[in-house]
Amino acid sequence: MPPLLSHRTPAAKASLALLILLLSADLGTAQIYTEKQTRHRFAQLHLGVDVEASIGGTTRYLDAAGQLQTFDLGSAYAPRFVIGGTHFWGHADFYIAIPLFAPQTDEQGQEIQFLRGVETVFKYYPWRIEHAKLRPYLGVSVAPFYFEQSNSNLAFGNGPELYQTAFPLLGGVTFNARSHLLELGVAWNYAHRDTYFVDRANRQSITLPPVYVNLSYRFMLDTTISAEEAWESGRTQAVTERLASEGKLDGFFLGVGLSSAFWLGQSSYNTAVRPYLEPYGISLMPDLGIGYYLHRPDLNIGLAYRGYGTSTNAYGTTQSLRRRSVVFEVSKYLFDYHGFLPFVGPAVSYERLSFEEAFEQQRTADVDEEQVGYGLTFGWDIRPNRLQSWILRTNLRWYPTLSLSVAEDQDIAFSNIEFNFIQLILYPNRIF
Repeated sequence: MPPLLSHRTPAAKASLALLILLLSADLGTAQIYTEKQTRHRFAQLHLGVDVEASIGGTTRYLDAAGQLQTFDLGSAYAPRFVIGGTHFWGHADFYIAIPLFAPQTDEQGQEIQFLRGVETVFKYYPWRIEHAKLRPYLGVSVAPFYFEQSNSNLAFGNGPELYQTAFPLLGGVTFNARSHLLELGVAWNYAHRDTYFVDRANRQSITLPPVYVNLSYRFMLDTTISAEEAWESGRTQAVTERLASEGKLDGFFLGVGLSSAFWLGQSSYNTAVRPYLEPYGISLMPDLGIGYYLHRPDLNIGLAYRGYGTSTNAYGTTQSLRRRSVVFEVSKYLFDYHGFLPFVGPAVSYERLSFEEAFEQQRTADVDEEQVGYGLTFGWDIRPNRLQSWILRTNLRWYPTLSLSVAEDQDIAFSNIEFNFIQLILYPNRIF
């Protein structure tokens, strides 16, 4: 199981502390978009918790006599920290749900861990969220699933870590009471069948949980309404034009956020030599950046650093991967839809990639290489006006061809998509 999910983690504790702090005061009023729909009422931040229950699922294993047996997964429960925001004046909801710890089953000589990882959720409300109203929703999510099975009947019984990125369909109802959202939902993972190596050579069909039920509570905050009066009176435009003519809207920015990297595809080395190893899963890491914003062309020039890795341990094979990357990127805003601004641009990075492997406790590979990577940056900002001292950004970086050669005509794939759902962008020259 990924280290970040094995027990309650510092990240989980920090999430809980942040939630308690923000819930200690009523910091905003929800449904401000019911009065009128403006760019400053387009989105509202929310934070909360939910409890998710999985239903169903089966796996296979080899008993002490080498015979195949079936194991029912039953139900598992996981509390999660939720952070995101309603958008499009209450008609959409985007958020991520972070598991706070991983449930575990230990029966019949099998130690099994399974849960959904950090889920990214997109919901649509045909009737917008409003106070004292029950509203249905439909949606879809990007839901990584983690499964790992250890068999005490085998000499090297640690099974591979199975990572499945699914796109379950969502449905449910949300009740809104001022700044509070209470929700009951269900998710259907229609792609719930997969295969799993029960030893190095024996691959069997398994069934992942097809249904999930969740109950959640979220607290809504508004961070942009205070700037609406100045915008409507024309003061914002006047100040923007004056500062732009003086060149004072250009300036440095700092970015900080938590990003996830989806490892794409299977490595040709593992396909040929270690076929029982599953494709690598998802890595989490801090995403730190510095850049310069140019007001007239409305574009960002930036540098970002990410250091992260992944590891796997299955049936006597241990692999460890590490990526340290500094990326230079230029991103141009495409249009402004009521403060929702998508952007896109090229990325060039300096990469240091490393790979280590041991088989039955004997070192079999140790490779380290520096190279240049090429990718694409895209995402969106929530920016009510260009005078904000801070904004929230969602960004993705795609590296389709990054790899590390470890043997003749065989490599380890480092191609991935990095997804930073919420990054805080600060403009120091607008604060002081």
